[in-house]
Amino acid sequence: MRLHYKLLTLIILFSMTKTFAQLELSHEFGITTGPVTMQTDYGERHHLPSSTATSFGIAAVHYLSFYGSNYNWRNGASYFSDHFKLKTEVSYYFNNSLEHKGQYVDDGASNPIVNELRAMHGKTKSLNFGTALEYYFKNLEDYGLLFNDDDRFAPYVSAGLQYNMFTPELTSDLGDWTTNPSVLPEKWQDQVYVGKQNAFSMTMSAGTRYKFDNFDLVLDARWQYFFTDKFDGLDSKKDESSKFNDTLIYFSVGVVIDMDTFARNY
Repeated sequence: MRLHYKLLTLIILFSMTKTFAQLELSHEFGITTGPVTMQTDYGERHHLPSSTATSFGIAAVHYLSFYGSNYNWRNGASYFSDHFKLKTEVSYYFNNSLEHKGQYVDDGASNPIVNELRAMHGKTKSLNFGTALEYYFKNLEDYGLLFNDDDRFAPYVSAGLQYNMFTPELTSDLGDWTTNPSVLPEKWQDQVYVGKQNAFSMTMSAGTRYKFDNFDLVLDARWQYFFTDKFDGLDSKKDESSKFNDTLIYFSVGVVIDMDTFARNY
């Protein structure tokens, strides 16, 4: 019986050793930047032009591929290694121009509530740490071949999770709302959340890579849903229009370099 256990152990160890020997990992690093549009409690709900404030974001990214940079004819390749990358990133968003827009603050309107809305100005900034799994429609090992000039585009979709540390701010042209809350609309007079906070968020993206000789150009469109309504500092429990969590859209362009390719060339 002991002999059988020893034989089984040796078979398992041999299989694991062979598997890990065939599994080659490659690393890529890059940087992306682009406009960020935030959908928050500033603006008119369900009216994207008024509820969207545009600013910018920047991210440092790392990609883990599950095949080696040196092409080996399907040695240990699998569907997963041929079509998936694991992306991790550190990103920073900011917006210094959150304000109310839309029909409720049009120039033709004038009443105390309208004046209070017009006087509100918000800011928010966020440091984000996240990961996402990217699925590529084309075979990644074929795409990575140096002599393959026919497949320069590599479209993908992805889903991921982020941890966000954000700091919203609020001011009013009518005075200091912290000592005189009446300068704000009633629904937010005790429903403002400023200062350092944190929350998780989910991301969904679609994009493509374009291969150059020594780097990849990456174009990405991301939708991000925060598991909080306090990203902008406003979260009223008194108004149905303020019950939705905050979201954003991040359009980015970036450059990604394979580290093995970089080491060979430089």
